[in-house]
Amino acid sequence: MMVEAPVGATMHPLGAGDVRTAIGDLSLSGLRDVVVEMGYPAYRGDQVGAWLYRSSVRAFDDMTNLPIALRHALGSRFRIDAMEVEVEAVAADDETRKVALRLHDGDVVETVLMRYPTRDDGTGAERATVCVSTQVGCPVKCSFCATGLMGFTRNLSTAEIVGQALHFLRWSRANPPVVRNVVFMGMGEPLMNYDATMGAVALLVDGAGLGVHRLTVSTSGWLPGMARLIDDRYAVRLAVSLHAPVDDLRSSLVPLNRRFPLAILLDACWEYQARTRRRVTFEYTLLDGVNDTPALARDLVRLCRGRDVHVNLIPMNPVASLPFGASRPEAVDEFHAILRAAGVICTIRREMGREIRAACGQLRTEVQGRSRTAVDAVP
Repeated sequence: MMVEAPVGATMHPLGAGDVRTAIGDLSLSGLRDVVVEMGYPAYRGDQVGAWLYRSSVRAFDDMTNLPIALRHALGSRFRIDAMEVEVEAVAADDETRKVALRLHDGDVVETVLMRYPTRDDGTGAERATVCVSTQVGCPVKCSFCATGLMGFTRNLSTAEIVGQALHFLRWSRANPPVVRNVVFMGMGEPLMNYDATMGAVALLVDGAGLGVHRLTVSTSGWLPGMARLIDDRYAVRLAVSLHAPVDDLRSSLVPLNRRFPLAILLDACWEYQARTRRRVTFEYTLLDGVNDTPALARDLVRLCRGRDVHVNLIPMNPVASLPFGASRPEAVDEFHAILRAAGVICTIRREMGREIRAACGQLRTEVQGRSRTAVDAVP
């Protein structure tokens, strides 16, 4: 079952003629600077930040502890929402919600909320995770990904990235469990949009109060961004979209591998791990008859041996226009068993949201069609 409803009426309309700046593009120190420029004490900027990132307020007029004149001045110069909901799709079990968000210039991106209940045996805690996009389309063009069909239009701004997380963070405050985890694994390659992505990380940590260890940035192997991340003050978790343990196959699935082959990529992973003391996650989408054989599982074991890694096996969410299918359950189980028997920390991602097209790029493709532009090569 799927429920779809345009809910844009609940948002502040953006309007093509609205030339105000998105306030989410300001850092917290930038907020303080702005209110000082307006003639108010710096602490007023901290109050604005608290309203923006720790409440569900959607209008400056509702920031009741601010002077009225300051509220009006902020409202004339800035807008709070960088996007509005075009379509929302909700899974029958209400554990997965996906929105297509229309941006100020008319482009559309996707954001997914995944809610995990307590396990059947009573263990574990309820939790909620938001998956956000960082680009409109994607220049990497992985061969099995719906987003890759779109080409690449542009990078998202900090406000557009953090606004996706805030959309579901606000919603979850009234509909627990409250979001505590954000993964940068939606449309786009986050490390190719480094400054805006890490700007959003800073606002989620320092503004919304999320722990750095609860944020994960995914990459297909963009080494310039990985090199920057190693020295970043926000040592977020790193997930690498591996998908194959040998170069020839990985290059056919992830074209970026032709530029940064496995040996170079793995060196960067081990350096990140040595410098940050964080475990690296390898994301491995299982494609029927392509990368799910026992021989490739053993190749993956050799790649991981002696390293502190977590392999996350992801049964593919099929895309009608792509020539790949999900691996058979018995193939998934055998692949998983080989890794576990060799001592590799390995999990199978629970499948969520197939009926609402929760795989990256699927809903956006349906809402807007193919991207207007096509930058076919990785920069």
